[in-house]
Amino acid sequence: MTVEPDTLHLYAFDTVIGDTIPDAPGIRDPVSGTIQDAWTQPEGNRFLDEIQDAAYARSTLHGREWVERESRLPVHKVACRQTRNFEPAQGKGATLSLDGSWRMTSATPAKTAESLHSLQSQLSEGVKKGWFRRGLDRDAWIKVDVPTSVQRALVKAGKLPDPFWNRNTWDELEHFGEPTSLGVMARKTRIEQKEWWLARRFKPPEAWRGRRVRLYFDGVDYAGSFYLNGHPLGHHAGMFGGPEFDVNGLLDYDAENELVVRLDPPPFTWRGVLKGSPGWGWHYGHLISIGLWRSVRLEVVPDVEIASPFVMTRKIADADAELDVEFYVDNHTETPKSLVIRLGFTGRNFDQDQQAFAANVEAMPGRNRYRARVTLRNPHLWWPMNYGPQSLYRLRVEATANGATLDAAETTFGVRTLDMRPLPGARADSTYRWGFVVNGMPLFIKGANWCWSDPMLERDEAKYERLLELARRAGIQMFRAWGGGIIETDTFYRLCDEKGIMVYQEFPYCWGPPDFPLTNPGTLDDQVSRVVKRLRNHPSLVMWGGGNENVHIDGEDEGLFLVGRRCRQYDPTRPFHRTDPWGGSVHNWNVFHRGAPIDSGYQGRPTVFLGEYGIPSMPNRSSCVRFLQKETLETWPPTEDDKGLIAHLNQFHLRDLVKVLRYADYGPVQNWRQYIEYSQMAQGDALRFAAEMQRAGSGRNKSGFWFYKFTDLFPGQAWAVVDFYGTPKLSYWRAMQACRPQSAFLTYDRFHWPVPGPFRATVHLANDTNHSIVGARVRVALFASDLTVFRQRTFRIERLPANQQASVGVVESALPAEHSTPFLAAVRFETDSEDLLSDNWYWFNFKHKTDAIRTIEKEDAWTFPATKIPDAFAAYAEPRPAPLLQLPRTRLDVSVERSDPHRGQLRIHNRSNLPAINVLIDGFPVGWKDVLSDNSFCLWPGESRTIAFETEQPEPALPNLRVRAWNADPVTATSGA
Repeated sequence: MTVEPDTLHLYAFDTVIGDTIPDAPGIRDPVSGTIQDAWTQPEGNRFLDEIQDAAYARSTLHGREWVERESRLPVHKVACRQTRNFEPAQGKGATLSLDGSWRMTSATPAKTAESLHSLQSQLSEGVKKGWFRRGLDRDAWIKVDVPTSVQRALVKAGKLPDPFWNRNTWDELEHFGEPTSLGVMARKTRIEQKEWWLARRFKPPEAWRGRRVRLYFDGVDYAGSFYLNGHPLGHHAGMFGGPEFDVNGLLDYDAENELVVRLDPPPFTWRGVLKGSPGWGWHYGHLISIGLWRSVRLEVVPDVEIASPFVMTRKIADADAELDVEFYVDNHTETPKSLVIRLGFTGRNFDQDQQAFAANVEAMPGRNRYRARVTLRNPHLWWPMNYGPQSLYRLRVEATANGATLDAAETTFGVRTLDMRPLPGARADSTYRWGFVVNGMPLFIKGANWCWSDPMLERDEAKYERLLELARRAGIQMFRAWGGGIIETDTFYRLCDEKGIMVYQEFPYCWGPPDFPLTNPGTLDDQVSRVVKRLRNHPSLVMWGGGNENVHIDGEDEGLFLVGRRCRQYDPTRPFHRTDPWGGSVHNWNVFHRGAPIDSGYQGRPTVFLGEYGIPSMPNRSSCVRFLQKETLETWPPTEDDKGLIAHLNQFHLRDLVKVLRYADYGPVQNWRQYIEYSQMAQGDALRFAAEMQRAGSGRNKSGFWFYKFTDLFPGQAWAVVDFYGTPKLSYWRAMQACRPQSAFLTYDRFHWPVPGPFRATVHLANDTNHSIVGARVRVALFASDLTVFRQRTFRIERLPANQQASVGVVESALPAEHSTPFLAAVRFETDSEDLLSDNWYWFNFKHKTDAIRTIEKEDAWTFPATKIPDAFAAYAEPRPAPLLQLPRTRLDVSVERSDPHRGQLRIHNRSNLPAINVLIDGFPVGWKDVLSDNSFCLWPGESRTIAFETEQPEPALPNLRVRAWNADPVTATSGA
């Protein structure tokens, strides 16, 4: 795929007279008129990427000896020959799943060293009672289904009140939490103060007798000891893989076997621990997960074993793709083995004949590392969304000897290249290469932070599908899998592969890098190496990171240095960023945390990449009633007595609401309905302002953004645009509008303009797709407060090539003296055939600040005094003008048409010669298969718009649906043809 060489042809004309912009190859600055070609930075400089890579290469830092030995294994390059296709034979040995029914109980853990009075007191209750022994009566233990977290199992068994409901968590922590010296939400629950024992009985197949058998744990949260038939197997820490044990000598084929796991209480702090951090009660509720959260199984292990196949795309040229395939061969015997290695490539989601290759190897006893180079003919490429199909291949690696297949391993991968290029003017020695180039196509990244979806570690594929499909529809090209979260699951990555959503995966270190001895270097080394090998074949994964907001430590002995070293050793195809923000990125929390205005707050910290920014908001009422009592939602303002609400605020204080009110000031806030709507609108307007500020510099000095954030970990007020239950907020639709792949939008200096005085905004175009736009126009109109047009321009586009961005002109006007509070700007981008590409509306001069509000907002938002919170609620509730809600009225008509039982469309018609401002669709179903194509938009005078929808229930109508606008009364939908 190549970018079309066509130049961009633009013509602009006013409503009455015209002016022309000459042909402009490249990016035109609308102020200076100069043109700058993108991606022209010389490559000779040494950027931060190369500086850090050189340091990793010379380092000997390690934490676990087996990882260090493996990382230093010599790579044996083998010559491959193309061969005929082969029929896959049986691969791995037989497997016995140990998922399903287990028994579980709790115990008092061992005492700390400070409280020891005798040797005996070191032992935990469970050890003293011998719970690790085989054949104990465990009928009194709770029945649980593994995989699970302890908390999820207890809730399902009726032994734990739902931690998400109302004040359950607050009451637990207030009455039983330890240590009491900490704030309520930072204490440990009774669940978290105990160790937990789980046991499972099973009988291995008789056919396994005499074979090599391995016990696998795919995810143990966070640490524990393991026993088989009363024999200790070992101890393990780290929730993202392992341990595994060879147990063939311990299995009893003549009787029932028993596997016992003793889970330690969770670590006292998240700092330096490779585990999601918010559950410790600094953020997003409180729940520190414990459990066997991924599968447990037994497997027969062959004498010769294929492990960890890894496919690297070296280059794509003409009709070929050159690949390197790396894999391990484990020879568990004491003699060398002459093997034929066969590689078979088939399309996983497209039809293509198998391409097969073979090579001869001599595998010595122990672990052998091989790399084979092959050429795929006519490859199907994997592309990010909007740039092409997400073609996926299946690779099968087989080891054969004397015509018999000894073992095989399979993996899914995508053929795609990734290059990171510097942006023009970047400072090399302190800046990463921030330009993402996939398959030769430079990309501007429109993305969001991702927070894992359930603190009880429920791995519901339907929920993943819901969230990731909403992201795809919203145009979210890339997630930053935030370093306060977890290393995401195979399901998450499979769906991102299929939907074309790229991922920057950070390791879960937050607010302080892992450092020794606080961090166990062996655990870090083990876990990072496992994670990289598990995920490195996913084409959606484009970058590794060492965590969130980790301060710098001088020297090369910090834990993040080891993380980077392993990432680059095990996966040289992707960059590693030490942390974010770092090396050219910024997290901007002057807005919200410090109370800075949206416009000056975001413009005050320019950056190449905006890694975090945002404002929290309250979920929809339909979600609020799932975690709060209805009485809470009928009382405004809230008070300190409502601990159920406080436990569900983003940082557990009524100050959280006051900080939001600075931005949600569209009118008086006198009830929860207004607060919910205005907080979501403020969140969306803030996300869009900064997103478009970044996007205006695409191809020049900015490469993207990740707004904070897409998903929620806990129900309540937080930064997500899709709440914990998978319901989009109004801010979701604003994010969708800001991320449309083909868009016309404005950038401007401020929301509030002096009157009289001039208004000025720059018009930008973006075509972030793989095809040109031929024949289109952009209409820009400025509306006064009486909703009459006082300035209008139209830009004619003959051709906007694929992957092209441009600043096309400036819209300026004197503001009407009588009708500028508020005034609005509309930017409509459509083809000559009237296909709507984007329609963005902006409002200005819409807040009315009283003296009381000004006094409140002079206080620092972060430290706003608790004693003044009632005054703040009163100030924002005071009756005063609400300019956006007092615009001249229009009328809407709405009809529903069904194309089949689960799909249809709303036809919304604006009946007057005035625009309809902020059209809102209320009462749409909120199931995981219920989807609207748009919401929170505006309609031009007389415009009709079709909004597609999908519903889970095959209803002929939508009985609860109402459509309104800020200047139109609610209407009920009628049935259409």
